[in-house]
Amino acid sequence: GPDPRGRARWPRALAAVGAVARPAPPRARAPAAAAASEASNARRVVRALEVGEITGRPFEAALPSPEYVASPTVQIGVRVARDVLDARIAERVHAMFASGLVEEVRRLADAGLREGLTASRALGYQQVLDLIDGRHSEAEAIESTILGTRRLVRRQESWLRRDPRIVWVAGDPYTRRRLALEAVTRSVATDRPDSS
Repeated sequence: GPDPRGRARWPRALAAVGAVARPAPPRARAPAAAAASEASNARRVVRALEVGEITGRPFEAALPSPEYVASPTVQIGVRVARDVLDARIAERVHAMFASGLVEEVRRLADAGLREGLTASRALGYQQVLDLIDGRHSEAEAIESTILGTRRLVRRQESWLRRDPRIVWVAGDPYTRRRLALEAVTRSVATDRPDSS
């Protein structure tokens, strides 16, 4: 878990040394995490430093062990055509803005949103703060949120594809449902004790 004291101290230390020097501390304490993450991503650098300080071991950015606590367990990943997914992302972002995202961020900004290391940089919030500050028009904030969400989805897909436990299903909704049910049926049948 996070350490509030470290969480507060590391961002100040990183800001003091500047972006150019940021890679040095995490590489010394967490070489694999530093190599795997962008050196300019202060949140990742802070987390790597924090974990190293708490545990005394390097922070390794890796998937958890591919084991389940409960059995049978089935993870289903749904593959959606890129154009369909991109259209859904755009529709969702437009709906968020239409249903009051700008007003929500204004209230949160008044309550201290900008002081947080993570929340003020969250997808959508960061773009609305730029809108509020006059750095973006609403159309630019919406487009930037859409593009950022598409990039995030692609990173998530890339990360999840490495997990061998996930059964990926694709096709129309009926085909996906059939494939998912087949995966569940196989898992239950495999996990069932031999009745002989």
